[in-house]
Amino acid sequence: MATDVYGFAISKVFGEQVSLTTTASHLLYYPKYHEVKMYCASDWRIGIAPKLANVQLFTASGSTYTNYTTEAIGRTSAQVQLDAMATGDMLYLGTTAPVRGFYFNVGSNVNAETATLDMEYMSAITAAGVATFTDVAADSDGTDSGGATLAQDGVYTFTLLTAGTVENGIISALNSTTHDKLYWYRFKPSAALSATVDIVDIIPACDTVSYGYMQGGTEYQWSFNQSSEGAFEFDHTGSDTLNVTWIRHGGQN
Repeated sequence: MATDVYGFAISKVFGEQVSLTTTASHLLYYPKYHEVKMYCASDWRIGIAPKLANVQLFTASGSTYTNYTTEAIGRTSAQVQLDAMATGDMLYLGTTAPVRGFYFNVGSNVNAETATLDMEYMSAITAAGVATFTDVAADSDGTDSGGATLAQDGVYTFTLLTAGTVENGIISALNSTTHDKLYWYRFKPSAALSATVDIVDIIPACDTVSYGYMQGGTEYQWSFNQSSEGAFEFDHTGSDTLNVTWIRHGGQN
C-alpha cells in the first residue's frame, strides 16, 4: 500500500520537458507545487538557485515603483514590461542569496535599440537607509545581439560576491512596501530601449556551476522550499530530454 510521504494527499500534477544541452538550462519552480519528479535517460547535472523574491521597476520620469515580482517568477502570461526603459530607470532584483547572474527569458517583443545593461549590486546602506550600489565585476551579457541588450534569451553573468561583501544581506528601503532582507541588484540601460520590450521570466543563476551529478535512467523525486529557493539549473555533456513532473498536495498553498 502506498504511503503519503508529504503528509497530504496529492491533489494535482503538471508535467513539462526541458531540452538538456551543454549550455545550462534554467527552470523556475512552479508556483503552489510542493514536490518535483525528474527523469532523464542519460546522466545529467542539477543546481538549485536562490529565489527572486522581489522585483521593482523604478521609473525616473514619475519617481514611481512598479512591482513586477509575480510577472517575473509566476510562470504566467503576464510579463515584465520594460517598454522604452530610459537611462534613468532601474529594475531592482532582490534575491534570497547571492547569485552569479540572471537568466532572461525574453518575450516576442525584444529590444532592438543599441544599448548595454549597467548591472550593480547593493554594497552598503547607511543607518538612514541610503543605499550604495557598486558595479558588478566581469559581467557578460548573453542577451546581447548585435549590440542590443535584451534582444534574445540569455544569461547575464558576473562574478559572485565574496563572503562579507553584503554581510547578512541588505535591508533596502526601495519603497514603503519593500522591507525584505534580500541581496539587491539593479540594472539600467545605457540608452533607451525599444518602445515595447517584454520579459517573460527572470531566473536567478546558481552561485556555482559545480552542479550535482544525477544518474541516467533513474527517477528522482523530492520536495523543495519555495520561500528561499526559486529555480533549477541543468547541464548535460551532450543532449537529452528531462521529464519534469510537478506535484501539489492538498491542504497546502
